[in-house]
Amino acid sequence: MKGIVFVHLLEMVENEFGELLLESAIDQAETSTQGVFTSAGTYPAEDMLKLVGSLSELTQLPPSALYQHYGKYLFSKLFASYPLFPSEVLNNAFSFLASINDVIHVEVHKLYPDAELPRFITQHHDDKKMILEYSSSRRMSDLALGLIQGCFQHFKEEAEIQVVPLQEDGTIVQFTLIRKP
Repeated sequence: MKGIVFVHLLEMVENEFGELLLESAIDQAETSTQGVFTSAGTYPAEDMLKLVGSLSELTQLPPSALYQHYGKYLFSKLFASYPLFPSEVLNNAFSFLASINDVIHVEVHKLYPDAELPRFITQHHDDKKMILEYSSSRRMSDLALGLIQGCFQHFKEEAEIQVVPLQEDGTIVQFTLIRKP
């Protein structure tokens, strides 16, 4: 995983839970880097699992809730970091989400050619409903859900989000997004 994802996680934890909890989480997690991450680096996905597991134990919050909360936070950070999105993807949350694979991830690969990104395939898209299929060997659909929620927050829109695992191991998940009036 790209280091920027780790850097923003550590930033969020320090801001929201404090430096002492962050230090305890890093010590307990025993990551491959002892908690030292750089934005441009690449690190094992297991380090994220270890950090979130440690945070879960220390905060008594389930990992799924932590991933979702972090996803919302991460969306705002990533969106602010890449202000050169094409205007056609900035109309609303649906247009932005529909552009993930063909526009956004293409731009991410320009910055980070070795990035392993999840796939988001738009199965259906109209003004009221969108169906996205998430696939990733990392099985972090809760993080993806948080990013989707963060997208709706950013565009000041609301949606009902239904989550259906399509594979038992969590590698493929379907998100049905129904825009609220």
